[in-house]
Amino acid sequence: MICDNVLEAVGSTPLVRLRRMTGPDDAQVLVKFEAVNVGGSVKTRTALKMVERAEERGELTPDSVIVEPTSGNQGVGLALVAAVKGYAARIIMPDSCSVERRRIMEHYGAEVVCVHDEGDIGACIEECIALAQRMAAEDPRVFVPQQFVNRDNLAAHVDGTAAEILADVRAAGIAIDGFCSGFGTGGTITGVGAELRAVFPEVQIWAAEPEHAALLSGGAIGTHVQMGIGDGILPAIMDTSLIDGIVVVTDEEALACARRLAREEGLFCGISSGTNVAAALRLARKLGPDKTVVTLAPDTGERYFSTVLFEGE
Repeated sequence: MICDNVLEAVGSTPLVRLRRMTGPDDAQVLVKFEAVNVGGSVKTRTALKMVERAEERGELTPDSVIVEPTSGNQGVGLALVAAVKGYAARIIMPDSCSVERRRIMEHYGAEVVCVHDEGDIGACIEECIALAQRMAAEDPRVFVPQQFVNRDNLAAHVDGTAAEILADVRAAGIAIDGFCSGFGTGGTITGVGAELRAVFPEVQIWAAEPEHAALLSGGAIGTHVQMGIGDGILPAIMDTSLIDGIVVVTDEEALACARRLAREEGLFCGISSGTNVAAALRLARKLGPDKTVVTLAPDTGERYFSTVLFEGE
């Protein structure tokens, strides 16, 4: 396959069966490994879809500046897409996110604006959003995709992520009994969850959230290490009616699970992948043998070298 540009290679990531992290009394766990996606994360899918749909609607012109508030991977995806398509990009993010994220965005040519996280990730994200909106009000060239409210975010998962999962399990003759996902914008759990439920009406859908940003569980909102999820806000595009259960995952559990994914399964993932798989393993224990649980490893571990994931290594 020869691609006209790298964006044509987005998607088509594999489902990988966990072999060592599950036990004989557990359901099998299949992990959609987005670390091997273009741009190193699932967010390249949503970045591309939001930009392409905006182009179709005439909302982008050659001198447009794409500005987005993000906790990390969406900014990387938009910086990549902007580089290929020739747009300027400005990414606004909490300064508590990993330095690798910032450097990757800058390497793609984006300008990065950091907002100080004073210990409340929800308040910091709201400040990032407000800053993006002020920039749009002051400069008519600015286009803000607004991933937290943009339904093209959902479309990326319906048309891509979910469609690929369903095609793979159909080819293998497998039914899906459980699906687990953390949420930042709510795009994955809503877009994938709704498609899976349409095909497998009895599927159990569990939302995973960090202990220190357990919004659905009614916990206090603070700062945590599970970047990309648990932003402390309830996204407008998230459909909570799909959710059958909520799993609260500690930072320690997410870190331990991410390390196990590398050392036992060869899956080099980020911290939120540890969150998702920790939740999936709990659901696998509940459902038992002869069942199947699906989750995502949303990004690569290579953008976490400066974080606690690699402390002591």
